[in-house]
Amino acid sequence: MVLIVPGEGADGALPLLARQRGSQALEFALVLPAVVLLLVLAVHAGLLATDLVAVQGLAREAARAAAVGGDDATRAALSAAAGRRPVTVTLAPAAPRTPGTLVTAEVRLRSRAFAALGSAVWLPARATMRVEDAP
Repeated sequence: MVLIVPGEGADGALPLLARQRGSQALEFALVLPAVVLLLVLAVHAGLLATDLVAVQGLAREAARAAAVGGDDATRAALSAAAGRRPVTVTLAPAAPRTPGTLVTAEVRLRSRAFAALGSAVWLPARATMRVEDAP
C-alpha cells in the first residue's frame, strides 16, 4: 500500500507550483535595479535636453542684446534670464560695435543633469547677429 501525502506526488516530489514558489520575487529583485537605473537615466537625459535648449536660447538672447545695446546691458540681461544658474558669456568683437558688423555671443551654462551626480558639466552655445543702428 502506498501512502500519498496531500501536496506530494506518488514519487514524493513536490508539485510544479510548490517548487517555483518565490521565483517571481527573485526575478523582481533582479530586474528592479535595472528598471530604476533606466528611469534615472531617462530623467537625466530630459534634464540635459532642457539645458541644451536653454543654453542655446541664452546665447541667442545674448547676441540679440549685444546687437542692440552694450556689453554691460547684455551681461545684465543674460544674468536675469539665467536666474540663479551659473552662466558665462564672451562677446566678440568688444564694444563699441559699428552698425552692420556681426557680433558673436559664446555662452556656457552649468548643467543641472550632472550637478546631482557631483559633476560640473558646462554646456556651450554660440549665436551671431548683425549689429543694428542705434535708435
